Amino acid sequence: MIDQILQTKKKKHVQDLNIVPILDMLTTVIFFLLMSTTFMEYTKLTLPPAASVVATGKNATQPVNPRLLLKGQGNGRFLSTLVWGGPNPDQIQSSADSSTLLDAVRKQVDRFAAKHPDEKTLQVSLERSLPYQSLISVMDGARERLPDIVLISYFEADQP
Repeated sequence: MIDQILQTKKKKHVQDLNIVPILDMLTTVIFFLLMSTTFMEYTKLTLPPAASVVATGKNATQPVNPRLLLKGQGNGRFLSTLVWGGPNPDQIQSSADSSTLLDAVRKQVDRFAAKHPDEKTLQVSLERSLPYQSLISVMDGARERLPDIVLISYFEADQP
């Protein structure tokens, strides 16, 4: 009987809650919340209204603005037209197949660069249905003389 009185009851073992991972997570979340609110101000961008200037007078020159338009002629042939404006507008056309397109574009660009050696930009437009390889050939043929190539909408090439 004394043993029963002196004997302590077994306590249920309660597992302690480990709050360290929870605190780590909260610290990280709070850090990112604070950082994202400070960067919100930097993402606002206020631009002045756009203005266009038209140069007039004796020294005003019209931009050359060269465009290379590539159209398909069927049977794997392409019609490449290099058109430019400015004081002496002109165009150069050549017909080529997929294996000679690179050389044809290179010759067109060389003839254009001989007339306008200071020009470095070319706008390129292809018909909607032309393969991607034709774009690569055009860009490879033009980038030696005209390194700044800009792709424009295929609507430009689709126009008659």
